[in-house]
Amino acid sequence: MQLDEIKITMLGTTGAGKTSYLLGMYAVMQTGIQGFTLAAKDMDLDLELTQRWEKLISLKGEDRWPTPNAAAMEYYGFDFSYGFRPLMGFQWLDYRGLALSDRSTEQDVADLVIYLQESACLFLCISGEYLTSELTPNTVRQIKSDRMNQFIQQYISNNKQPNPQQPFPVAIVITKYDLCHHREREEIIADVKKLFQALFTPNSGWLVMICPVCLGRDLGDDPDNAKIVPVNVHLPVVFAVYSQLRAYGLKLKSARDRQILEVDAARQKNVLWQVIRANQLREQTTQLETTKTEIMTVEENMKLLCRELQQASLYFNGSEVTADV
Repeated sequence: MQLDEIKITMLGTTGAGKTSYLLGMYAVMQTGIQGFTLAAKDMDLDLELTQRWEKLISLKGEDRWPTPNAAAMEYYGFDFSYGFRPLMGFQWLDYRGLALSDRSTEQDVADLVIYLQESACLFLCISGEYLTSELTPNTVRQIKSDRMNQFIQQYISNNKQPNPQQPFPVAIVITKYDLCHHREREEIIADVKKLFQALFTPNSGWLVMICPVCLGRDLGDDPDNAKIVPVNVHLPVVFAVYSQLRAYGLKLKSARDRQILEVDAARQKNVLWQVIRANQLREQTTQLETTKTEIMTVEENMKLLCRELQQASLYFNGSEVTADV
């Protein structure tokens, strides 16, 4: 079983930690979680990401941190596998954070818009440095959640038209959580929900995960010298794959129900019809069994991913839910 390749876009301002998050996520998923691993499609890209990560964990001082992305766009291709068998490929876009503030006539903004419209999952990147205390109007300006909401409205909602039957997955990633972990988790989640209220409305069709991540719990006190120990960095990607498996599983179950009706209808025909159409009935029965087997495979993978997602807060149609199959 291999799902179609998807695109993932992460929206966030300059300095929100998008690139550092990418490096940490890749390092963790190279080793793997529950038998799932991530590998760059290009060996040179794998080497580049690994070297940048090794620099981050071995150096001390401000030079350890990646410089803000100066290029308009950088594309990364990955394979998500189970037992080293490719399960799904995806493309990841890293863009210049200032693009959120540019006019739509700028080329990098136009490229970002196209990529957004083609994306099957969206990551919203919020730096924990802006969640250290209760929200203020200035917080919205710093995070640019107003611009993110506008991008979601114009290029995701209008294009994808999510609904309860075909939800669209959004991961709200709180980077640099070490800077705000002194606050109660429930307070931070409440603030995040205020910033993106439309994603939590009833029957809206948004499947949302709020996930705090960091590269080390002590970095808030000493970012240039503290030890790098990633926390939760794999969860957004796990969520993205889980959401695609969920959608694919629902499609398979719909196909299974239709195939059952077709096989049952054929078996109720008279004996002569069944003799004449024996090959057709055999093919329908084989197809049904294949679909059932594929559903079992999907559900087994989903169960493993669900174990990881118990650590995050999930919402569907505005209500908190638990990841299940």
